[in-house]
Amino acid sequence: MIISVLHKELKLCWGFVRRDLGTGLLPVPAFTLASLLYKNTPTEEMPRLVAAAFLYGFLYLYSFVVANQITGVDEDKINKPDRPIASGATSLKAATIRYYVLSALYFGYSYVLGVQKWTLLWIATTYAHNFLGFSNFGPTKDMCMGLGAIAQLMAAWAIGDLRDVPGDLKAGRRTTPIILGDTMSRIHITAGIFVSQYLLIKHCILQQRDDATGRLISAVIALMSLAVVARLFAFRTLHGDRISYWVYTVLYVFQPVAACVTLKAQ
Repeated sequence: MIISVLHKELKLCWGFVRRDLGTGLLPVPAFTLASLLYKNTPTEEMPRLVAAAFLYGFLYLYSFVVANQITGVDEDKINKPDRPIASGATSLKAATIRYYVLSALYFGYSYVLGVQKWTLLWIATTYAHNFLGFSNFGPTKDMCMGLGAIAQLMAAWAIGDLRDVPGDLKAGRRTTPIILGDTMSRIHITAGIFVSQYLLIKHCILQQRDDATGRLISAVIALMSLAVVARLFAFRTLHGDRISYWVYTVLYVFQPVAACVTLKAQ
């Protein structure tokens, strides 16, 4: 009985989060590791702190995606029909209860880590984005996703919007790609990628480590950025945009890893 319930719960959890692990979960422990390296934290303390950050990142992601899928059932039936609510694996009422329980756990855990202020900011942003209609209008959606983050997160979210245009149109959402149109939205995303990656390379990586390792990391990030931009204009289909989003996710996750290497003592 217990094993059956646990299996069902794990399956539901995976269904909610599986598409967003790259951008929603992995950067949290990775950035934590970079911070620990920068502060010269004793090696024996790192596993515990990184594990704590991993759990925090999981709750950060899980609470958001459940709220997002509660309010996005109609477009999910078009774009992602295998998601738990859209597929009927769980009900809207059960998902709503799940959201409030997860938010309470997330906020409670923030006291353990001493990050209540930032947790409240994300809870408020999540609520505004999903339940107050901020996700229905491009600028407010971008504002929510960019709050407290650097410019490349804005680019990641905008690329994600390209994958969902049919569902967003049906739901009456006016996301950035719908407002600007296909070509202009791709130019908008390209500008965000170029500016953010230039600032990252010039003022963070090379300023911290202008040696062969720093230049190699910078070259990899530049090439990955160019690959994302090239795909945006070469493969302008829903399938192509989903792959472009995945490529950007790889770039996004690589950046905190690059930070770890950059901040490591030379």
